[in-house]
Amino acid sequence: PGTLPVLPLRDTVVFPDTMIPLTIGQDRSIRLIDDVLASDRLLMMVTSKNADLETPAPADLFAVGTVGLAHKMVKLPDGTMRILVQGLQRAQVVQYVSEQPYLVADIERMEDVPSEGVQIDALRAGLLNVFSKIVGLVPYLPEELQMAAANVEDPGALAFLIGSTMRIKTEDKQQLLEENNIERRLRLLTRILTQELEVLELGSKIQSDVKEEIDKT
Repeated sequence: PGTLPVLPLRDTVVFPDTMIPLTIGQDRSIRLIDDVLASDRLLMMVTSKNADLETPAPADLFAVGTVGLAHKMVKLPDGTMRILVQGLQRAQVVQYVSEQPYLVADIERMEDVPSEGVQIDALRAGLLNVFSKIVGLVPYLPEELQMAAANVEDPGALAFLIGSTMRIKTEDKQQLLEENNIERRLRLLTRILTQELEVLELGSKIQSDVKEEIDKT
């Protein structure tokens, strides 16, 4: 649809082809979810530029987000709700058409710039290699993720899958989401993960050195 209700997110970026649980607490967002679940279950999700803002205005939100399909919903005793959302398609807000009782905007689809060839294959292989090393060092990433990533043939979708599983900065995730060029998206994520890997390997070495000292003592 060309017009959708807009759900602002704090410190969260939703990628296409991923499932994510969201906690909804604001009255206007609860009203939005109730209306969405009563209709076609589609909504536009965009991230706030400032996570400290309780009720961000249109100017406080990034223009690029993800159209999602709301699945299960559970209302909690404290008045908040938990929903499961499936990211479907990247989209950009063209203009906001309403702010009450919640944000509504005209949107347009965003498509990847097609890329293929030896360069893309090499970037994909390099990204998988770095991700594999990180999975081996990080307890919160199950080993099955490594196999799941290896089975994703679309390099653009691969970047989104890996980006969604990593605890990287919200700004970095937003930059990944906004990048239409697949080659640049792969390079960006590889650089981010390489930095993460260096930190993890250094931490692992420090732990090993400390344990060795304790054993000597």
